[in-house]
Amino acid sequence: KKSKTFWNKLFVILAMALLTWELRADGFSGEHADLFNTVRWGTLQELKSLVAQGKDIHGVLKVPSHASGWTLLHEACRREGLDIIEYLVSKGLDVNAQDVAGVTPLMIAAAAGSSEGVQYLLSKGADPFAKDKSGKTLLYYAAGGGLDWFVEDLIAAKIDPNASTQSGWTPLHDAALSGNKNVVEILMSKGADPNASTQSGRTPLYSAVSDGNKNIVEILIRKGADVKAKTNRGYTLIHLAIERHNTDLVQFLIQNGGDVNAEWLDYEVAPLHLAVKANQPQIVLLLLTNGALPNIHFGREKNTPLHIAVTFNFIECAKILLEYGADPNIKDGFKESPAELAKRMGHRQHMSDLFKNK
Repeated sequence: KKSKTFWNKLFVILAMALLTWELRADGFSGEHADLFNTVRWGTLQELKSLVAQGKDIHGVLKVPSHASGWTLLHEACRREGLDIIEYLVSKGLDVNAQDVAGVTPLMIAAAAGSSEGVQYLLSKGADPFAKDKSGKTLLYYAAGGGLDWFVEDLIAAKIDPNASTQSGWTPLHDAALSGNKNVVEILMSKGADPNASTQSGRTPLYSAVSDGNKNIVEILIRKGADVKAKTNRGYTLIHLAIERHNTDLVQFLIQNGGDVNAEWLDYEVAPLHLAVKANQPQIVLLLLTNGALPNIHFGREKNTPLHIAVTFNFIECAKILLEYGADPNIKDGFKESPAELAKRMGHRQHMSDLFKNK
């Protein structure tokens, strides 16, 4: 779980900060690559050997035409252990160095869930009040890294648990996305808003559903999170749970008032359309037995769920839809019914057989 949390969190940090350099899976390339590769995978002795050869320990990672600001100390904070971190600091590397996105070594250590790294850097003067260029405070990184003690310390130091980035992202979004139950509970107890919304309409509950963490979903809903929340494009939590093929969460969201007939505007589909397209008959049945409209359709194409089942030859989904009242004769935007579509695709004999007496 710790490994998953670290890599998920680090990916979120780098992606959202729009870093322009590349951390290659097979190692660094270019100037200072040998130093960075050694810090990533090597030993302290190997690093000292390179320094003894005259390698510039203060160099920053570079991409083809410019510096990224990513130092060896940033890289060292991604890995376990203090030996290389202590060595680099003793050689004068800046504990408050910011990369091109404003990320500091302390932020990386916090995101990695490294208590010893965080404590050491703080003892050497790392700034706990720094922000990256997206507006994230250290609280975001500590929340994502699962450092509950550090989250409490930062809030006690008057760092606002509801302070949002330019996009509206809060520490609670990070904690929920990373699956950190204790941190979620701490943030909520300190006044974090369970319905804080990003510019696109994503709430912490969206983060929890995306991560598939039912425990955190339950906590957020119990604390007042809106189960009917949707993005600016109408994408609901049920849409998201279906796309994750998470039947248990779909059921839980429905039980707590989720809208089974909401339209996702980007694709003009209801949850039932998504469940059929994903060929998830169990979710199809769950939706239909909880009020999903079997003939629901939107927009120009006016595809019903049954049109989709026929198109993809999903027999089991089609059977369930017909059993729960799907109309095989309703026309789509191309003036074609599911029955006509099945006939036109006559090579799919089993599907065609479903419509013989319809």
